[in-house]
This record gives sequence, structure tokens and C-alpha cells, in this order.
Amino acid sequence: MSIGDVDAVFDSHSEPSESVGSDADRNILAPYLALEEPRLVLDLRPDSAFHRAHLVNSYHISPVSELRSRYSYLPPRNTPFLVVADLSQQDQVVEAFAQVPSAKILYLAAEASGSIATTSQHVLSRSTFFSSAERLRLLRTSGSHQTRVAAGDHGDDVPRLLFRPSYAVRRTVLGLESDMPSRNSALRVLDLGCGAARDLAWILHGSRTRSPPCSWAGIGVDSWKAALSRAEQIALDLWLSQEVSAHSPSFPRCEKLLWAKCSDDGYLEPLIGSGKGKSVRTDADDPLLWKQCQQLGLSPLLPGPVESAASTNDDETKFDLVLCVRFHPRALLPRLAQLVRAGGIVLLSHFVTLSDEQREAVGLVHPNSSAEYDSPPHEGRIQPGEIEGLVEAWNQSELPGRSWVIESDVLEPIEDGRIIRSVALRKHVQ
Repeated sequence: MSIGDVDAVFDSHSEPSESVGSDADRNILAPYLALEEPRLVLDLRPDSAFHRAHLVNSYHISPVSELRSRYSYLPPRNTPFLVVADLSQQDQVVEAFAQVPSAKILYLAAEASGSIATTSQHVLSRSTFFSSAERLRLLRTSGSHQTRVAAGDHGDDVPRLLFRPSYAVRRTVLGLESDMPSRNSALRVLDLGCGAARDLAWILHGSRTRSPPCSWAGIGVDSWKAALSRAEQIALDLWLSQEVSAHSPSFPRCEKLLWAKCSDDGYLEPLIGSGKGKSVRTDADDPLLWKQCQQLGLSPLLPGPVESAASTNDDETKFDLVLCVRFHPRALLPRLAQLVRAGGIVLLSHFVTLSDEQREAVGLVHPNSSAEYDSPPHEGRIQPGEIEGLVEAWNQSELPGRSWVIESDVLEPIEDGRIIRSVALRKHVQ
């Protein structure tokens, strides 16, 4: 699947038809229609006003002060998006977006107040704006945030996330979903080094509207407790936590956000306590947490002999996708193969030390990228031949009739131009 194909999947085709509305309506909605597809809208108005009338697929955060803990929800700095707010919120909004030049701000007033407009903000009559939106079939109403989120493929107003994952995650997820269209149970993903869990949230929440229909369940793991707090917040905001989705097994859900670290000797050690945490290395250290990790399918990563770990990991608790994105736990990598179901993928996407041949190829395809950079240091990057050696080691210990192959191997720039290597490793059944 090419990058162009990936982008096409996310186009919502919300361009109003020429048969609806008028040129005057399109002029009123110009701040919205000028955005590239898929159009990103953040609405900051109070709950009652938002649910009464809003643009299709808007993401809603209220009050404005809630942005302080949700700036990670915003698009990349170079991606324009529309911010809708009441004129009475102007001072708060100006302060909140002073350092976000990509935000195009639209204030709605009770009456048309001269229709003030600049390159980054407009003031329009609330009634005029939403009347035009209605005629262009872009107006939506809702009962609550929960009903919008839970509507899934039964509604056309599911909140659209303002952020996206990397191209590597998008390519891999869409490929897996297209390969398993008739899957009855949820696909499972493990995100190692999940940070604030934006990749995980995109996979889970996005499955509500992607086609073919496919539900996901996921686990995020990180050693930074502050990041996991943000991850918990986005899971709650998107109605993904295990508690709120337990009433329907078909709902996408976050099974666990685990505080844990990868040890130098190649184990995943759950953490408890405060500060940097205390490692849980046996079931005696915390029996309940240890048992939960086993039930979630993490036994092969826990401290202990590889053989005993493998024997406790049945296919029901294995994963269809394991992510290591901008995170390269080298000592843990040999154990990852045991986590994956037949047909599943391990995606390694990280900074790379390029061979001479790779550097030359990158220069031709991405002439404006940075093949040379100081951070992270070379020892923390994917090394030449490292992935190939990992696949060889996995295949030596794999079950008969199964083998690991490099399904895709892409050198691509991230937002700041640095080159990363994104490799999808797939467990094939022969």
C-alpha cells in the first residue's frame, strides 16, 4: 500500500456537492472548505452549544482550559486546522494558540459584528454560519460525546482525531485489516514504548469508521509514568478504557496501560510504587499484577526462562501487531516473536545508521532529508544487518511450518527530516 493509497483511506469525501447549498454558503464556510481533506476541526465551545450544532466530525474539547493537558492531541505544526470558538472565548483562545500558527480560528457571535477576518481568524454570525453549514449538509447535532463516539459505522459524525500516526503504522494497520476482513474476534496490538498512546488511540478509535469493519483491543507499555497519565486520559476521552467498553466485546478497547521497563538483560519488568518504580521480577513481588500480565499474553517477556514463558502463551492471548515505534529495545527483541499469532506483524520503526548503499538511495528519493544527525546516538539506532540477523534468529526457534519474512522495508523521513527505517516483519504459515 503506497502513501497515496493510505491518504486516500482517510479522505472523508465531505466536500459538499454542487447540488446543495449556494456560492454564498460556500463563502461563509470558506475557512472550513479551504482546509485539505480530511478536514480537521477543533471545537472549543461549551457542551450545550456544541451538541446543539457543530460541523461534521469535529473534535470537541471544553472548556478551553482543558487544552493544557491535551496539546498532544493537536496536529503537527505544519498541518492547518480550524478552531471554532464563541467570541466570548477570544482572550482564552488567543492565549492558547499563540504558538500554533497552523490554527485557523473562527469565532461565532450572536449577531454579525462586522464580519472581521484576517489570515488566521474570522468572526461570523452563529446563525448564519450554521444555516449555511446545514444547507451544505455539514451540520450535525448530538446528544452527548459518548453517543458520537459509540455510533461507529452506524453514524457519520464520529469525532475525527486531529493527529495521525506515522506512515509506517498506518500502512501496517490498514494492510492487516484488509487481510482479515471476516475476523470475528478483535485484532490485538501491543505498543511497546507507547508514550502518550497516540498510535494506540488512532488504531483503536479509527477502527470505528475504517472499512472493512474491524475491531481492535490493545495494550500500551511505557516506563514514563507522566506519559502513561496522558495515555489514560486519551483512552477515557475516546471511550476506549476497559471499564467503559466492557459491556460490548465488539467495541475497540484499551486492555491495559502498563508501567514497565525493558531491562538490560532482555526482560519486561512491570513497575510498582512511586518515583522510578520498583521492578516486579517474580510473582511474589506482586501476585495480582504478575497474573494480569500473564493473562494479557505478556508471559514471554517477563523475567524467567524463555521455554517456560513460551509454554504459557496460547494463541488466544497472542497479538496480531507488535509496535516498536521510535523505540528500539534491542535486548528485548529476541523474545518478541513468541508474542505474535500466525499472520501477525512486528513493526520496527526507528532511527537508523545507514550503510553507504542506503545513504545513496535515500539521497535520491528524499533529497531534502537528513541522513546524518546527532540524536539519538549511533549505538541507539538500528544498525546495518541487525534486522536481517533478528529474522534469522527468530526462524531458528520458530515452530515447524512457520517462518518470519521481511514484508516491507522503508527508509523515510519524519517531520523534522531525519531518516528512520520502518520494517514490517511477518510470521508466515507455510
